[in-house]
Amino acid sequence: MYVILFYDIADKEKDNSRHIRKAVEKYLPRVQYSVFEGEIRPSDLKKLKAELKREVHDALDSIIIYEFDKPSYSRRDVIGIDKNESLFS
Repeated sequence: MYVILFYDIADKEKDNSRHIRKAVEKYLPRVQYSVFEGEIRPSDLKKLKAELKREVHDALDSIIIYEFDKPSYSRRDVIGIDKNESLFS
């Protein structure tokens, strides 16, 4: 399965952005500051979602995950530098 995940985390109430970033980085490579994409097993996606639900502050944070059965169902166009390599460790 192929996923694209991005988040917008408000640090004011609950400083959870580092926890969320670390959770996602265990499963997916980062392509932008808060954007991750790549192949993931359905069982790992389920684990990741459970971790994120524990960390997210429902009233302030937003995490969006697009799921594709096959990457061939999507097209990826990059203008400028392709950061598909994990540049942010």
